[in-house]
Amino acid sequence: MNLLVWTYHRVLPEASSGAVRAEIFEKQIASLAKSGCRFIGTSELEVFLKVKLPHTDKCTMLTFDDGWADNLIWATPILKKYSAKAVLALNTGFINKNSCEIRNSENYRMTNSKEALAAAAYGRDYSSFLTWNEVMEMKKSGVWEIQAHGNSHFGCYGNLDEIRGFYPDKQHWTMESALGEPPFPGAPRTTFRSILADSKTVLSNDLKNTLRQAKNENARRKLCKNHGSPVTTIETAEEFGKRVRDDLTSCRDAIKENLGQAPDCLFWPWGHYSDSSVKIAKECGFKMLFTMEKDAVTVKTPADKIPRIAAPANFEDFQRQLTIYSNPLLRSFRKMLP
Repeated sequence: MNLLVWTYHRVLPEASSGAVRAEIFEKQIASLAKSGCRFIGTSELEVFLKVKLPHTDKCTMLTFDDGWADNLIWATPILKKYSAKAVLALNTGFINKNSCEIRNSENYRMTNSKEALAAAAYGRDYSSFLTWNEVMEMKKSGVWEIQAHGNSHFGCYGNLDEIRGFYPDKQHWTMESALGEPPFPGAPRTTFRSILADSKTVLSNDLKNTLRQAKNENARRKLCKNHGSPVTTIETAEEFGKRVRDDLTSCRDAIKENLGQAPDCLFWPWGHYSDSSVKIAKECGFKMLFTMEKDAVTVKTPADKIPRIAAPANFEDFQRQLTIYSNPLLRSFRKMLP
């Protein structure tokens, strides 16, 4: 017996990067409901992991990361239509603190996801994200459960093994935080690592200086590859531990203060974690920890490493993922692929 935990971010009426179109989202939820899936929350998942749910039950879980206001406006009516439960993994650092209103499709301004994330992460504009009143409205709807997604969402340079290109051709909203300064022409766009998983890092100053002077992308790649220590850790283990503990506690306390109930599940930003961060999360009172390691949940899944599957933006890919991850043989075959 297994179940799939699906991850969404945004649900919008039109196609947009980082979002599932509302029409497609409804089609996905309708197909799950029609197949006999029961939509469960975290408390039922906990029972499932303790092998207490009937093995005849066909279950799934819907999760939404960050706290986008469109989750209330466009996802909620669809969830209600199919009596589908969902879990909002709320990043309290993105909360729209400058407003108390409860918006609708008429007065919500849609913004590109990358631009909206950058604006909120650096404290410039939170308007794409939920207000506390809107989160409370979701909680009262009867279909949403509110859990934790941290209080920060930045990434840093873990290494330079997978360079995707260089600024400005290749950009990412977390680059300014990762660099410790505004991105410069030639700054590497790589696979960033959540700052809640590992100690903060920076690029070495001499590498940054030589990247600024390099004439082309090939030269920059060679500089990154041949540098002895391209990434420098700037936090001790103790400093890292205190920062992560403060972050998770701040998130948990904010949700408890505004909604009257402390979350007991943590959905790691970026899906990243480490042995140290897992230990800290448990000490902060989180019982179940969710990753983005693509797999099904079985009764053998550890409660501190629950996998999730990013819901594709089109229905055909969704059906394909559903078929693969619902079948133990197909799952095993996929794991053998490079």
